[in-house]
Amino acid sequence: MPHRRYHIHVICADNDQLLVLDSVAIFFQVRAFLTYDVSSKLPKASLYGRQCIDSCDYALMIIGDSYGAVQKTGVSQMHLSYLNAKAKAKPLLIFIKNHYQETGVSRQLQELIKLVSRQDNQIYYYDTEDDIEALLVQAYYSAVASHKVRGGWVRATEEMIKFSRQTVAERLADLLSKNTNTNTNTNTNTNTNTNTNTNTNTNTNTNTNTNTKKERSIDEGFAADNVSKPIVLTQTFDVQYSAQAYEGGNLKDVTREVILSWQEVLITLMKIPSTFSSYGLQNAINRLISPKAEIDIKNDMPNVHAVSRCQISQDDLNNLQRQLVSANWIQLTTYGTRLSQELWKLTFHARSLLENEDSQTSE
Repeated sequence: MPHRRYHIHVICADNDQLLVLDSVAIFFQVRAFLTYDVSSKLPKASLYGRQCIDSCDYALMIIGDSYGAVQKTGVSQMHLSYLNAKAKAKPLLIFIKNHYQETGVSRQLQELIKLVSRQDNQIYYYDTEDDIEALLVQAYYSAVASHKVRGGWVRATEEMIKFSRQTVAERLADLLSKNTNTNTNTNTNTNTNTNTNTNTNTNTNTNTNTNTKKERSIDEGFAADNVSKPIVLTQTFDVQYSAQAYEGGNLKDVTREVILSWQEVLITLMKIPSTFSSYGLQNAINRLISPKAEIDIKNDMPNVHAVSRCQISQDDLNNLQRQLVSANWIQLTTYGTRLSQELWKLTFHARSLLENEDSQTSE
């Protein structure tokens, strides 16, 4: 059996893809602990789903033939759980059933599939439940390799289980008996015990160091999640952008990289209205990039007399948004069936960072 097991939350519409869900349960029987979205008819369905996603290591989404019952928020529990998983930057395993004829597919389900396909997701498509097992093998081990999550449940050794079941008195008695045996052996044959203890200590230290190195390598491996790193205001990063340069009456498409700092990004976010969409975030970053891009392009291309249509690449924008969510700089306030209907806002934590920075600078 695997040494480490994770908590995986399964996102799916009510009473849909039941055979697929059975295959998922069988596959993860010895690999993970599973929780599932509950029926939208229950008043605490949204709260339960959000709490499960908050605590899970991975999220697994199955989009089949049904969008699910629509809640008061205007979206189904499946759609809401997907948005929560993206907002929390949870590693996602997404399985979408192929629909070769869209006549029987609801408009809301079509919109959700387009949204999931358009965003930065690794998607696996299937026709029937017979395809799921092979796709699960590929998706799960690829996700574990790509997103080395720190956490999960580690199976205890027999010694640890025995130790945890002992009472304090029993543990004290074991320690006293070991000390008594050691003292008796020492008085009987000092020279022999000296050599033995030396060897024992050497072996113990070697084993301890080996075990410590193994545990440290495991912990460091599972801690290597770049998305969860804290953001430092003075830290800089590169983003790719495209622009149009006008030179001698000709229009040229240009793709370059520009250096931004997190402090510049935070100041830009402060200038956005109280709530904003993903498109609003994109436009704000484009405005931040534009003056830098114009200087950069004109330095390399002196004959250029104008630069326009500066746009950050979609991949870098998605990565930037994930890091902002993970660092608790922005949070989702309004859900919608379309990307343009999702509204974000700057958190109090992000505002306080800039205020603290300003106060330290003034001092």
